Amino acid sequence: MYERNQAALLAVTWVALAGCGDSESGSDWTTLRDTLPSGAVRVTNIPVPNASPTWTLVEELRVGSLDGTGPDAFAYLKGLVALDDGGFVVLDSQAQELRVFDSDGTHVATHGRKGEGPGEFVDANGLMLGPNGRLWVPDARNGRVSVFDPDDGFIESFPFADGNYGWMWDGAMVDGSRIYRPWSSGNRQLIRVYDLTMTLLDSLPVPSDGPEDEEFDPESQSGAFYLETDGGYSMYSIPFFAFTVSLIDSRGAVWSTRGGDPEYRMTQREPGGETTLVVETRRPAVPVPEVERDSVIDEFRQMLSGAGASREFDWSRIPTIKPAVEAIFESVEGNLWVRTPSPGGGVLFDVYSRDGTYLGTADWGLARSFSDQVDPVVRGDLAWLVVTDELDVPYVVRARIAPAGRSPA
Repeated sequence: MYERNQAALLAVTWVALAGCGDSESGSDWTTLRDTLPSGAVRVTNIPVPNASPTWTLVEELRVGSLDGTGPDAFAYLKGLVALDDGGFVVLDSQAQELRVFDSDGTHVATHGRKGEGPGEFVDANGLMLGPNGRLWVPDARNGRVSVFDPDDGFIESFPFADGNYGWMWDGAMVDGSRIYRPWSSGNRQLIRVYDLTMTLLDSLPVPSDGPEDEEFDPESQSGAFYLETDGGYSMYSIPFFAFTVSLIDSRGAVWSTRGGDPEYRMTQREPGGETTLVVETRRPAVPVPEVERDSVIDEFRQMLSGAGASREFDWSRIPTIKPAVEAIFESVEGNLWVRTPSPGGGVLFDVYSRDGTYLGTADWGLARSFSDQVDPVVRGDLAWLVVTDELDVPYVVRARIAPAGRSPA
């Protein structure tokens, strides 16, 4: 799929980033396009030497509390949406509550609680913004999705239980009229499509990189260490391994990287169809600092010693370069924000239009403790994100996206 061909490369000029997250800026990167033998369009973005960030975040509001038991004392957040007035809503999964805050960070409402009654949750694990500004909360263990108004609270619920609970919700609201939910059985990958009454409309196959009928072998997983234990086995994720990163965008297209491939490459697939777009960016690889690699090896050795294991893992399987794509999310305007490692250890997001054209880079310097458990929200020149302090206490930050200085990325 990624093999180069002899098709002529067409250089395209940069188009100003409309609704940046989306602040306007210019880029002197080069964007090339060609067509692969499969028919997919490949977009190659080539940075200039010593490329610098285009934007930075300027914090406007921080909500959270180290002490106390008030609504701004967050425990474990599993959902964040931004409201039209600049406020926001979070799902605190420990309390099983929706908490609504206005544009000044003032708490204005709490909806839901632990329980099985109307508007209550057993294990709500995500939050989606639906039509008319309503809040959609999946709670598969309670067998339903509940809908709330930010001001008025619980409205209605719809039956939903698909058996793939998951720690965090990975479904998406598509075009304000459908909900797409990834579903897997062994090596078979599907996207289940629901209407807004949670009635199953379709199950769309997702093309796999390997045979669907291949039997799972825990000893041969490329991204995990395997350890036999009394009566079973354990698997441990290999640090810095390039696991698959994926996103279902607001139109229903699936963006993903390929597991095991640390290169800066993403594909766009239509559910049930083939790859239509390949986006590559030629950023220099970022090496794993030796001190970081030694640190994770020491942690594994301590774990093995504590488990009474007499063996060591094959440390050569720990990569020496970091995955170029760490996370992907979509702005309200439909641009892709791709987290990529910074040599300086900060948080960088490259921004692309839907056709794969590079638009700029945001340096989230204030968010060095950025939490990637909850997707940020970008609308216009504002960003809402979850950060943690040195004690892992979560906060919600609203920041303005402003032009950056010219310090190297």
